[in-house]
This record gives sequence, structure tokens and C-alpha cells, in this order.
Amino acid sequence: MNFSEPQKIRSQGGIALMTVMLVLSVVTVVLVAMSSDRQMDIRRTENQLRTIQAWEYVYGLEAWAVKQLKIDTTNNLYDDLFDKWNKPLTSTPIPEGNIQVEIVDLQGRLNLNNLLVDGEASEEDILRLKRLLIILKINTDLVDLMLDWIDADMDLRTPNSAEDETYSKFTPPYRSANGPLADVSELLRLKGMTLQDYKKLLPYIYVADERTTININTASALVLRTFAPDITKNQAESLYNASGKPFKEIEEFLKDEAMEGIVINKESIGVASHHFLLSGQIDMGKNVLIFDSQLNRNDLGEVKVVKRLRKGVNE
Repeated sequence: MNFSEPQKIRSQGGIALMTVMLVLSVVTVVLVAMSSDRQMDIRRTENQLRTIQAWEYVYGLEAWAVKQLKIDTTNNLYDDLFDKWNKPLTSTPIPEGNIQVEIVDLQGRLNLNNLLVDGEASEEDILRLKRLLIILKINTDLVDLMLDWIDADMDLRTPNSAEDETYSKFTPPYRSANGPLADVSELLRLKGMTLQDYKKLLPYIYVADERTTININTASALVLRTFAPDITKNQAESLYNASGKPFKEIEEFLKDEAMEGIVINKESIGVASHHFLLSGQIDMGKNVLIFDSQLNRNDLGEVKVVKRLRKGVNE
């Protein structure tokens, strides 16, 4: 008997089955890959939409802050920690999450761009900043490094200071600004500035594109302590908790009993502020947006956003 023909048929059938299984395997792999890509696209789109939505909340919060500061202008001619703008929004619920935000008076801090006045070093502001650094246990050599960073020349103020010659050797290389600070984060580019010292310094400093006074109603006890070399910690606390607060005039502050024996330049202080910081966080599930928006309010009460910054979780 001849079995060759059925064997041939069975062999061809086996090959066909294997071919079908191979095709199915390839199709399955392709479909799985397409499905994974689709899921990634969906998640990517969701993240983009949530990021856009989070920024819309930021713009809305900026509008809220602008309104608060405008209302404050119509209510009084001075700023203090009892003003309504100083009441933070804590854990306010929104769809899919919550927000928390606060307005901070930046003029309760030291403006680093005050270090230079018409291109010349301001000894008064230099001494205040050095007192702050001493209190925070930060090397005061950083003051000269700041001055060399923002002044227009390439001359070193001290042997330990730095200009382009130093920074051009860093990895990656860069140049000093030779102009006013645009943001306090520039300090991280200074030779010798550590992240730890930067974080210690951050709550007490800011930058503005104009010379500013320090608001005696909103300055912390630590900032008040920098006003003069002979102000002790206890005296600074007394000034911060002075019975005359809020001061409507500078003269009220100078005459307060807590100021007895302390001499300061009254031209460097004030009771009204123009520079504020809107700082907040928006939580939307796994999406977290932390931001800072710097606002400027002029004498007419008009408020505008001058700078907006997205921050990292650890900042």
C-alpha cells in the first residue's frame, strides 16, 4: 500500500497550522504593542490636560491676589500682617484635588538689588545683609561674591571673590550677570553658595528691579535685627511685637519704646509695600504644581504679575 500521499497532505496541513499560529502570534504582539502605545497616549494626554488645568487655576489665583491687593489699597495706605491679603487659603477643595496658596509681603525681606545704588556699593545694605548672614551662620564672603555678580565691571572686590575668569572654568561654564539679579535662584551660581545655605537664606531675601524700603509692619524679628549692629534678639522680638503696630507712619515706629537707644536710617524703611509673592501648590491626583508669582502694586493700586515660576517639589 502507498501512504505517501496522505503523509504529504498531513505535512502540508501541519505547515499551514504553524503558519496560522505564527501569524496569530505576530498579530497579537502588534495588537498588544498598539494597545500599550494607546494607553501611554491616553495617560500622556490626561497629564497634559491636568497640567493645563492646573495652570488655569494659577491664573485664577493670580486674579484673586490682584483683587485682594487692590481692595487693600482702597482700605488703607499702609500694609501689615492683619490685612486680609495675609490670610492664606489652606487646603481649599477643587475637582480632583485641592489648592493651598498665600500672599507674602516681599518688602518684609531684604532686596538684594539694593546692594548697588547707581552702580556704587550701598554700605548700609551690605552691613544689613552681612548681619543676616552672621545670624544664619553663613559665610559673609558671599556678600562680595553677590556684588561682583551684579556690578558692571570685571574687577574682583576681594581675592576670594569671582568674575568671569572663575565661572568660565566651571562645568558647564558660564559668565557672571554683570547686572541686577533677575531672580534669587541666581545665587546658586555663586562660587561657594551651597543649596543648604540658599534654603536658609531664601525666606529673608528677594529681588526687585527698583530700590525698595523694608516694611516695618511685616518684617520678621530676624530681619528687624539686621537694622543696626546693637539690636539683640530680645530687642528684635520686642520690635516685632511692638504695641504700636500696625504703624501708620514711620515716626510712630521710631518713637516706640522698643526703639529706645536704636538709631537707623529712616529713609530705608516704610509702612507700605509694592512687591508681593503669591506662593501656592495645586494637587490634582498624581499631578502636583508648585508655583511662585511675583506681583507689583503701584501707588495707584494697579497690580500686575511681573514674574511667574514653577518650582520643584523639594524647593
